[in-house]
Amino acid sequence: MTGSNQTDQLRTKTRQFAIGILKLLGNLAKTPETLAIQTPLVKAATTLAADSRALARAWSEDDFHRSRNLASGDADDCVFWLELLGAAGNDQDQSIQGLLEEVTEIVALLSICGEPDKPATPPTSVKVTPDPVPSEPPPPSLPTDFHGLRVVSFESRMAPEMARLIERNGGTPVVAPALRELPIPLQENGAVFRLGVKLILEQIDIVILLTGTGTTALFNLLQTRYPLSDLVEALKKTFVVTRGPKPLAALKKVLDLEPSITVPEPNTWVEVVSTLDEYRPVKGLRVAVQEYGMSNPQLLEALRQRGAEVFPVPIYRWTLPEDTGPLKQALGKIIAGNMQVMLVTNAAQIDHVMQLLEQEGTTAQFKEACKKMVVASIGPTASECLRHYDLPIDFEPSHPKMGVLVKETSEQVHALLQQKLSA
Repeated sequence: MTGSNQTDQLRTKTRQFAIGILKLLGNLAKTPETLAIQTPLVKAATTLAADSRALARAWSEDDFHRSRNLASGDADDCVFWLELLGAAGNDQDQSIQGLLEEVTEIVALLSICGEPDKPATPPTSVKVTPDPVPSEPPPPSLPTDFHGLRVVSFESRMAPEMARLIERNGGTPVVAPALRELPIPLQENGAVFRLGVKLILEQIDIVILLTGTGTTALFNLLQTRYPLSDLVEALKKTFVVTRGPKPLAALKKVLDLEPSITVPEPNTWVEVVSTLDEYRPVKGLRVAVQEYGMSNPQLLEALRQRGAEVFPVPIYRWTLPEDTGPLKQALGKIIAGNMQVMLVTNAAQIDHVMQLLEQEGTTAQFKEACKKMVVASIGPTASECLRHYDLPIDFEPSHPKMGVLVKETSEQVHALLQQKLSA
């Protein structure tokens, strides 16, 4: 299939997909959950169609790659909102599954989509030139996907999606989850209900929501003690910060509220702090931080240094999987030199990997093996963790999205491997 045929097919598929989303939403019962999800889902689907249309019309290589990266991010967003819609419970499970399969095909098509056809060049006058001097033949071009390379990922929540993405980009996936989420028992977590009291008494000025799962769990817990209307009224008097689209969606779903501000990509603690510096300086203010997995001492300290009174509110902990067998097997393959690529989508994955390696006494062997493979990090937070353990970071994608990470790594991996192995 030529690049032109690929982009034409992509434009048709994304247009049909957007229409399918509109029809689905037209048939859904109008519950608070579906109304919260409807707007971002429609936006993601229609933007995907628009970016795919722009992709088909791109005339420069830079324009083409920019449009493709945007479309990949749009497709990731569509998967997220459709999965959230399915989890919310409704009578359209079959239609939602069908649309998930459609967007999966779109992701696959984006991953193999070639360059746009170049415009024809006008004829030029024929010039007689001397015979060229014989030269060495150019080196063979490198593959533009994984081309059979073995790719390991420690993704947990979206493990099946990660495996499919690797396969669609030509790789052989080994996906071994490195963490699981455990809710903190209420008897060990008085911080949640202390936050509730402070909110109701208007003793909190800013609430920072860091994750979608944590946001949902936090306000579901608070609703066991306080009426929903009281929580909503209290938050309306509070400056609410969401760290990206997932806590934003959770806030809309659980409380039907919009945040005061949403932190831009790459959604690290640095962006949280800089956004507050610009829009709501925290000096002298009382700031509650919904934590996730593990505490973020850098965020808490940065807020305190700026004069805030900080209240951390942990919701769940990350721990190793109950069955660490698959993870141990994957690490064994890395140490044996049987993996060529490692994808890191969460800093805690590396913390748990290093914890397990230390228990097994194989940390040094793992670090040595990483020097001979491509290590790709989804963004700054994961990269910071890799540096902490003196592990290499060979690649970061243009956007901190799982689909973009896999796609862009597959395009660059062979050149990166050549550089590492020849160094």
